[in-house]
Amino acid sequence: TSQKVGSLLDSRDSLWRKVPLQQEAPRPKRIICPREVENRPKYYGREFHGIISREQADELLGGVEGAYILRESQRQPGCYTLLSNADERLEAVHEVLMLLPAAHYETLRYLMIHLKKITMNEKDNFMNAENLGIVFGPTLMRPPEDSTLATLNDMRYQKLIVQILIENEDVLF
Repeated sequence: TSQKVGSLLDSRDSLWRKVPLQQEAPRPKRIICPREVENRPKYYGREFHGIISREQADELLGGVEGAYILRESQRQPGCYTLLSNADERLEAVHEVLMLLPAAHYETLRYLMIHLKKITMNEKDNFMNAENLGIVFGPTLMRPPEDSTLATLNDMRYQKLIVQILIENEDVLF
């Protein structure tokens, strides 16, 4: 996993170029499960389909642009997968999130839900997703080397990524 993360850090420039395109992605459309799913995690809604195969999931998505579902992995029980037929811009962000250890992913998920709620009161607190990205970006995403120059260079990307995570938390998490 550390090699994967290292190679992602090495190729981050190509990844960063994809992220701004996320803002142009289609609006998410959740595909509701028609049956009641036993053992549905409390934090997932009706878009959770339980244990189904990738083929079944692809069939459910049915070519609807921006459609998504959640399912439990057949190969790794207890792990959950977000499947979407949105274009690769959304998938690029999601792929990076999937590299996180499960506990870190859940922590980030809860933080983004909380920050999204803060943005809903933007008129009162003046904290929109961009401002929150400026505040939380350097804390959540530190550069691999501990140099002032690297920190300054990465700040705009950190802000942008945190901003996108907040704005799209309902799709990415």
